[in-house]
Amino acid sequence: MVQKLRNPLAQALGLVLQGMRDEMGGVSSLQIAGQLGLAASHYRMIEAGSAILQPARAIRVVQTFDTAEFIPLCQVLVCIQILDSVKQSVTDMRTTAKLLTEANPGMSSVLGKLEGLWHVVETGEPSDVAKAIVTEGLKEELERFLTTEPLTFTASEIDSFMSPTYEQPLSGRLYSKIGNILQGVAPFYLDTVLQLIGNLRDVTPRVTAEELARWESLHKNRFSHIIGVVRRPEIILDVSTFDYSYLWDDSFEKMLIIYRDRPQEKAVSVHQRIAELLRRKFQTEHLKYERELAGFDKVMNEKLRIEDGTSRADEIDEILLYRDVPMNNLWIYIMVSGYVVPFIDNATVDSGTTDLYGTSLGYDETADKLIKIRKLCSGIGLSL
Repeated sequence: MVQKLRNPLAQALGLVLQGMRDEMGGVSSLQIAGQLGLAASHYRMIEAGSAILQPARAIRVVQTFDTAEFIPLCQVLVCIQILDSVKQSVTDMRTTAKLLTEANPGMSSVLGKLEGLWHVVETGEPSDVAKAIVTEGLKEELERFLTTEPLTFTASEIDSFMSPTYEQPLSGRLYSKIGNILQGVAPFYLDTVLQLIGNLRDVTPRVTAEELARWESLHKNRFSHIIGVVRRPEIILDVSTFDYSYLWDDSFEKMLIIYRDRPQEKAVSVHQRIAELLRRKFQTEHLKYERELAGFDKVMNEKLRIEDGTSRADEIDEILLYRDVPMNNLWIYIMVSGYVVPFIDNATVDSGTTDLYGTSLGYDETADKLIKIRKLCSGIGLSL
């Protein structure tokens, strides 16, 4: 009796999904199956690699597994389908894998790992193939591919690119993180998605202060760092409107703000004045802010960094320039996952100012701003 061949890419995906489920802490395959709209037995076969996951389930998968990215997942599912259609022989699967690599170079790092598996697929048992998927690095590479997010940094990377001794071009680091997620994607994979992305490129997001505040409130427990470059320090001295509550979140690590103009109130440092105003605010409602007051000095000294950039006004003006329009504030939110979300706005402390708005930057613009911020930090001798 001829042994039925397994699709090694499907088996690798099953191992990755099982690993993701394990990381979710005690979530059963039955629960995952329910969220995906599948029978439990069918989902267990998917994790075992003996059944394939249809691309139509991609949206539910990314909703169920927070770390999975939609576009890479769609590419993988389509490749699995194509390989499954030729799994009558290892030779056909191997040839097809090479053709898929040529059609979609962005997946070469994953598909290339199949090369060391074909002999085991042809001669071994499913358990042997599973071991080889791990030892040959396919599982690890597939997981990395499926969870790659654009513009991501670890906390140590965030600290390192702020260091004056950091030399590697930031744009290179950004694009090594982004990879070629969209380049080389065949149109029949994601035509609708790519058309939508293409249309969005022509639309500049216009974000009001209220919309940004709602976005901050929705994601506030997911920030690890906030970097701000502001024209006037008064905007951060207004503790009644500027939110410093992030500093007391356990997952939040540091807030760095660099200001361009000297404060109108010159008696004390900006950091010291913020601390005074914030302590006073907390003390007026000491029952509500009991936790914040208990570790106030430690948090303010370790998590809040305010830097005087008045000697580098020209550099800050360039950073605050958005498509030839001078703006007042640039905010870069770095999520716990490492995802970078930038906003630039013309908000001011003058309540009578009209036509206030902000916008979020594209990848190229974000890379450019982060490079300029790193140079600014180097110029003022700043190392986080």
